[in-house]
Amino acid sequence: MNTAADTVSPYDEVLYPGTVFPQTHPNRLATVAFLRGVEPAPINRCRVLELGCGVGNNLLGMAFQLPESEFIGLDLAQRPIATGQSRVTALGLRNISLHSMDVCDASIERFGRFDFIIAHGVYSWVPQPVRERILAICRELLNQQGVAYISYNAYPGNHLRNLVRWMMRFHMACFDDPTDKIGQARGLLKFLTESAPNPDYYIAAIRAQYERVIRYTDEAFYHDDLNEFNQSFYFSEFILDAERHGLQFVGEASSNELQAGKYTPAVMKKMDELKGAKEVVREQYKDFIRGCAFRQTLLCQKEIEVAPDLLVERIPKLFASCDAAPKEESSGESGQVTLFCRPGGAELETTHPLICAALKILWSNWPGAISFEKLLGAARSEAVGKGPSEHDSEILAEALSRAYRTGFLNLYVLPYPLTHVASERPSISKLARYQLEFDECATNQLHVTMKFPDPLSRQLVQLLDGTRDREMLARELLEFVQSGRGKVMENGVQIEDMAEVAAILERRVREGIESLAREGMLIS
Repeated sequence: MNTAADTVSPYDEVLYPGTVFPQTHPNRLATVAFLRGVEPAPINRCRVLELGCGVGNNLLGMAFQLPESEFIGLDLAQRPIATGQSRVTALGLRNISLHSMDVCDASIERFGRFDFIIAHGVYSWVPQPVRERILAICRELLNQQGVAYISYNAYPGNHLRNLVRWMMRFHMACFDDPTDKIGQARGLLKFLTESAPNPDYYIAAIRAQYERVIRYTDEAFYHDDLNEFNQSFYFSEFILDAERHGLQFVGEASSNELQAGKYTPAVMKKMDELKGAKEVVREQYKDFIRGCAFRQTLLCQKEIEVAPDLLVERIPKLFASCDAAPKEESSGESGQVTLFCRPGGAELETTHPLICAALKILWSNWPGAISFEKLLGAARSEAVGKGPSEHDSEILAEALSRAYRTGFLNLYVLPYPLTHVASERPSISKLARYQLEFDECATNQLHVTMKFPDPLSRQLVQLLDGTRDREMLARELLEFVQSGRGKVMENGVQIEDMAEVAAILERRVREGIESLAREGMLIS
């Protein structure tokens, strides 16, 4: 068995940024699998294994939320695991353990079987024998109804990334220091983007990659783009490898549906014609059309009978959430048209009173999730100009199904533990408050990383332990400013007058708590 004492990993030399991946949460994995006919373990009593866990931030958020479940993380690098272990100890968590070891040595004898196995950002960045072992581990260590998540770089989109990858590696080969390698690699791309007064398609492609890599953190860029190993796969190739190991495709962790408004009618017609083809074929053609560069594929044991499509009849057993706000209403041929818009720009129009009412209810309860039964009852009560119908359940389930397929709303097997209404003494998880002691980022209750770059905003979050009301919070923030540890800025100007500062802080406490509630940070 290879342990940290045997091998020093490049991830010990340059630490990879520790973060969380919402799409890997058991809630997301279980929902996708459940809608395809799998019967995954209850997520509040499950076992989860993460291969290549780094400092364990991803598992920490899950372990904190699901105290009756067990989480095990493996990573060859010593420093990240040691850091993660210290955080586990500081938080007093007993349902998570992190191990510095070669992931290839994971075995039933040592760890038993798991309901969920996660390998995010590993598969494409390791040599072929390790990839084979990852698939073998999924086969050997997954329970009968277990679900495995494996992310990987995909073709055809990653051909563009590969265009510059080998040029960068060639150019940096004579440099030893990681900082020099990172600077030289970016410098080469900048040089190439400026090499022609009238850029052609080749320079335009390089420029697009340069704009991508300058937004990367140095550490992520070093490991993701400059790594010795960075192998991409066509989806069909990956599935063939998975099938050799007794695994089958059960879905993607994030929606990858083609949306009619983005593609021509001819494209949508051709995809409809492929509905009778094998799912792998349809998925591969979707990647061709989208130019897919990254996949987050879910696998299960080959013996399970996976439904050919999402089972709409299972949706009434789930919880729904949606952050789309109603923006405008107009009259159309089919009646009143309501437009709903998500913060990222996605839009949905509906003329159906029941669906319109349901989306408004989900928006008013965001980020909370509502059971289908409760949503149906509330929507029936609030639907304008429509009485209850025996078909309402089927209509709502089908509508939620369509919106879920395109990623417009979320469905879960269990609601996340949060509140959208702040109590008199609002509270944020101990995990988030602890994380902000040494970082600008904290994990919210939706398992999403939130950034708090301003010391004052971090201090507010750390004070939200459920013991202080808004008046006390404003008073302690004022003391924080008076001590010189924070400052109050308005329109780019620092406010010095303490009476004015106090008034501003009272407003910011109120607005800050409201914002944190909408961002899924509050637990009470």
